Amino acid sequence: MKILQCGLFLLCASMTLPSLADAVKSDDVIVTGGSGVCVGLDCGNGEDFALGTFKLKENNTRIRLYDSTATPGETVRQVLPNAYVEGVVGESWRMDANQTASGGSDAFYINQQSLDTYVVLSDGTAPDYCPDPLADPEAVIPEGEPVENEFNCAQVEQFLQRDGLVLGNSASSGAAVGLDAELADGEVSLGNTSLKRRLVHVAEALAESDVLIKSQLDAGVFMDEQARLDEVEALINTAEQEIAALEAAVNKPSGGGGSGAMGWLILLLPALGLFVRPRRRIV
Repeated sequence: MKILQCGLFLLCASMTLPSLADAVKSDDVIVTGGSGVCVGLDCGNGEDFALGTFKLKENNTRIRLYDSTATPGETVRQVLPNAYVEGVVGESWRMDANQTASGGSDAFYINQQSLDTYVVLSDGTAPDYCPDPLADPEAVIPEGEPVENEFNCAQVEQFLQRDGLVLGNSASSGAAVGLDAELADGEVSLGNTSLKRRLVHVAEALAESDVLIKSQLDAGVFMDEQARLDEVEALINTAEQEIAALEAAVNKPSGGGGSGAMGWLILLLPALGLFVRPRRRIV
């Protein structure tokens, strides 16, 4: 009898404990009555849902989008400090709110994420934390060899991640648009030092702080050239008029015999002025 009572007591006690097992629902789950859903370690009793009915409340939150019908693309490389990771992506995207838990920045990320982890490889400069006791203490791991964990010397593995959009969390932060674009404060980046992209379909600038497009730059150069040509043409017209007047004065009958040479000298002075006139350079 006592054994039965003890068994019933243990059964009831186990039923009151929180369940840590996965819950699989084969049908729709509907929440009504103005209630909300909060997911995350920081959710608590009496959660306020005034600003939204669904909340992810935790530092470094993640939303994973997995397309089970997609096929992976070609092998790509993610460059890391002193190392790199090679693998395939294309089957999964992820949205991250901060990556400080993994050594990243306080920013919002939309990135491609591999389904599997890959071994992190040295680029030839990764430090060797577990060298031979008699070897160089500043030894590095050869290129293509696995990177070692600083604390237990085990090889490092991680998911391959390619950021498609990164938005900083402060007014002075920047934004990076496009796969592998580099994030920097106060800048909008479309690539990095080795990856250049064009910004296309941009409207013409109106304000002084707007970006000029190529057609406007070309128009500005053309206007400068046209102004210079108009100036040269005006000088030529003036010179032609002056030469015509001087020719008429030279050809006019005169009583003096030595005035002809002097007249031709006077005739050449306007032409000489065209060569010695200061010219404005177009920059």
